Amino acid sequence: MGSVASRWLVPAVVVITGAAVAAGMVGRTVYARPAEAKGTPAVESSVVGTLPGSAEVRLSPDSFTHPDRTSVQRVLQEYFDAINAGDFASWRGVVSARRVSGTPEASWMSAYETTRDGGMVVQRIESDVVGRRLRVLLSFVSTQDVAKAPPALPEGCIRWRVVYVLVWEGGELKVDEAAENRNPQMEKC
Repeated sequence: MGSVASRWLVPAVVVITGAAVAAGMVGRTVYARPAEAKGTPAVESSVVGTLPGSAEVRLSPDSFTHPDRTSVQRVLQEYFDAINAGDFASWRGVVSARRVSGTPEASWMSAYETTRDGGMVVQRIESDVVGRRLRVLLSFVSTQDVAKAPPALPEGCIRWRVVYVLVWEGGELKVDEAAENRNPQMEKC
């Protein structure tokens, strides 16, 4: 009886080990997150360059792990490119219908006519599965004519920390108008 058990022991161990290795390889392939986001994760730097900084939207190491990071980076890049170019039509294409309906073109053009945004870093992306939206913690620098600065901080250069809410409309991610957007943190550069 002992010889029958020992005769099957080695093949059984080989089969079980092979199955475990195969399961591990399949799991790694299924659960791996591809690195299709542009660039590498941003690391905050103490080096101060020309303000407002790079016009490229970058991702922090934390946000770089989120599965929607590529879509978030793309829509925010288009959003800030539109502001920096003073291009209302492009801006309208990356914001929600609700946000467009509450923003007349003349008001938008007046508000952003001297604005230059840079140094954008997506710090964190949080999924709200129930609301089918994303909350994005973002930091950036804006320069503008002091007369066009927010009344709460009339400065020519402002460091912002904001939460933007992004929603899915027509299969695309859009920057929405939401309560979270209304309480930005800001300080003089």
